Amino acid sequence: MLPERPWRTAASLARDGAGLPDWPAEWRASALARLDEAGMPDGSDEEWRYTSLTAWGQRWSDYLAAAGQPAAITLPAVPSMQPGSVARPAAIHVQVVNGALLTQTGATPPGLFVGSLRQLPPELRGRAAELLGKSAGLPPEQLVDLNSALVSDVILIGTDAGTSFDGLPVHIHLQGSGSPAFSHPRILVDVARSSRLTLTIEHSGADGMLANAVTQAWIGHGAHLDLVRVQSLPDDGMLTDTSHIDLAAAASARITSVDLGGLLSRQSMTVVLAGAGSSATVDGLFLADDRRHIDNRTLLEHRAPGTTSRESFRGLADGHGRGIFNGKIIVMPGAEGSNAALSNRNLLLAATAEIDTKPELEIYVDDVKCSHGATTGQLDANALFYLRSRGLDPAAARQVLTAAFLREALGHIALPELRERLEARLQEKLGGGVRHP
Repeated sequence: MLPERPWRTAASLARDGAGLPDWPAEWRASALARLDEAGMPDGSDEEWRYTSLTAWGQRWSDYLAAAGQPAAITLPAVPSMQPGSVARPAAIHVQVVNGALLTQTGATPPGLFVGSLRQLPPELRGRAAELLGKSAGLPPEQLVDLNSALVSDVILIGTDAGTSFDGLPVHIHLQGSGSPAFSHPRILVDVARSSRLTLTIEHSGADGMLANAVTQAWIGHGAHLDLVRVQSLPDDGMLTDTSHIDLAAAASARITSVDLGGLLSRQSMTVVLAGAGSSATVDGLFLADDRRHIDNRTLLEHRAPGTTSRESFRGLADGHGRGIFNGKIIVMPGAEGSNAALSNRNLLLAATAEIDTKPELEIYVDDVKCSHGATTGQLDANALFYLRSRGLDPAAARQVLTAAFLREALGHIALPELRERLEARLQEKLGGGVRHP
């Protein structure tokens, strides 16, 4: 059982053992105070109706019991993150272990910064302070407050106005290490006016890992962000993942979300179309096989006129797996001319599997074009018959159709090595004993 106000216990251990810098002190204190008042989310909250944090909390209790020695939570050294002057690399790879930046491969070219707030160049401190202020100004969320209270480092990614890095993906690899390990990675992204950035965030780690991640991004006027979020945890990994993406006027974002691992994974993604003419495209897929519990909740909020959103999520459940999708579109007063579409398609491959889907629309203004829909079913019998007529046995035919159903979203991943690795993992899962009714 968790101790009373466990965030206080954990924050004390972190301060005593990790030598944290002083810069987030006020940020951390405010988050702790809000947690004292609100506590952790539970089943009484409609947002948590289908997902319990009981097992998550038990693992955290194990972490607190094991974290009494300072050495268990000492942070790695931070390498220098000054912009490089060498030839432009094919990609920038950043390894973050237990929430703290460990290594970077590939020097950053002028106009792009990727680094740690634990070792920040003086010329970027003002920009970092501005982003921290924006982060603190967002509506309170309990898991975001928990992250703020216990964060050990913050990864900052920023572009200069008018720069373009479409051909230079930044790959942030978030890993949990140790057993048990509870990490709180935090990423702040600032895509400046009229600039372009391609960013991949991959969650993985060691057996028994537990993570509470937060990503917050601001996309400036006329800027574009291509964001890929991948969850490929070990089979017993647990992740809560909260993201907030804010788009200014004429800004755009393409977001791809992939869940292929973990025992418990819960994503909450909010995309705010705050500026006139901004647009967002969200694609997602999840595979809830074996006993995995995967919960995806998305909110696309239209706050300005002429905004556009397109969302398509695909899910598959097999064995005793359970998938949850709750996608919501809100068109606020003043967002005339908004155009939004939401689609969720799901496959059940076993009678013991479960998928709960809840697409929602809230519209508070006239002159909009909005649609939403969801389907849950089995593989198409006509397509199966066609493939069998072409010589495939029943198992192979099912595998081909299932892979095609899920693979579409992987095509949006700009990093070839990651895309090929995920395709191989998907193929292994689908070809290595996926059960059928």
